[in-house]
Formats: sequence, structure tokens, C-alpha cells
Amino acid sequence: MGPAAKRRKVASKVEEVTFDAADRQQFLTGFRKRKQQRIKHAQEVAEQKARELKREERKRIREERTADFQRAIEEHKKQLKRLKEEDSEEDNSSSGSGDEDDQEWEGFEEPPAVDYEAEYIDEDKYTTVTVEEMDPSREGLLRSAGNESDDEEEETETKPAPDTKSNPAGEKTKKKTDNKPKKKKKKFRYESKEERKLTRVKERAAKSRKAQARRDRS
Repeated sequence: MGPAAKRRKVASKVEEVTFDAADRQQFLTGFRKRKQQRIKHAQEVAEQKARELKREERKRIREERTADFQRAIEEHKKQLKRLKEEDSEEDNSSSGSGDEDDQEWEGFEEPPAVDYEAEYIDEDKYTTVTVEEMDPSREGLLRSAGNESDDEEEETETKPAPDTKSNPAGEKTKKKTDNKPKKKKKKFRYESKEERKLTRVKERAAKSRKAQARRDRS
């Protein structure tokens, strides 16, 4: 027999590679867009973590506050219990000693009356002082006020009236001063710009004339 026939190797066919033009364009031009998406995603993840941390922190603070509140309530209850016990002990002690102090207090004794008169003599002066007990009622106060007003009226009646005839010169001087005309105050007025300029020109001219006169005399 002759040699066996060699089989030809069947070369594998290369598949055709095709590109979608729109996808290719989007990939080539979408680097910045994809970068911004990654940044946004990272920010969202960070915000989510921050919210979780805040939530845990608030929860911890609430738990601490509730624990403090419970401790304060327990302490308050203990203090109330202690105060009640002290009050009950004081009541018991006061009830035991209250039997000894059953006598009623009758108040202060009324002072003696202060109505009296005293005389004071000093060379040419003679004074009588009368001290009376004051009535605190309304009628007594009105009576004392009426007595004071009567005393004031007597003092005004005893005062001499001012002598208007003794000073006729005063009236004459008043009349003289009234007849004199009053001097009017000059109103101060600011000069305008043109007036100031004119006065400066006049001053300069006067100075120049004076200087010229001095030079002529010399």
C-alpha cells in the first residue's frame, strides 16, 4: 500500500470585527462624563456614611440623656423621701412640746398717756409746749390737719404787708429803663463767593496804595 494521504489543516476562519460607530464615538468622547459619574458616586457614598455616623451619634446622645434623666428622677425621689421623713419627725417633736405652750399671747401692754404741758423760760423768751396723744383714726388726723392750717393762717395775718410807697425811686428807674429803645442785634450773614473776591481785591489795592505811599515818602 502506498503512503497515507496527508490531510490538510483547516485553518480557522477569523471572525470579522465590527464596531458600532455611535458606541465608539461615545466611548472616545465620554472620559470626562465617566469621571464625573465616579466622583458623584463617591460623594453619595461619603454622604451616606456621614448620615449614618450622625444618626449613631444622635442615638448615643439620646441614650445618655435618658440615663441622666433617670438618675435625676431617682435622686429627686430620694430627696423627697428624706424630706418627708424629716417633716414627720418635726411634727412628732412639735406635738410633744406643743402641750406646754398652750397659753395664749395677750399682746403688748398699752403705754401710759403722754398728755402734758411744759414751760420753758429763757431771759426774754417764754415758750409753752403741749404734748398730746395722737388719735390714729381718720377724725383725729383731720382735726390735727385743721389745727395746723389755723396756725398757718394766724402766721400769715401777723406778717406785715410790704410797703410799696417806701421805694418810689425803684418805679422811676423801671420806667426809665423801659423807655430806652432796645438795641437790635446785627444779623450775621455769610458773604458770597463774588463778595469775598471783591473784598480781597479791595484789600490788595489798599495795601498796594499804602506801600506806594511809604516808598514815595522814603
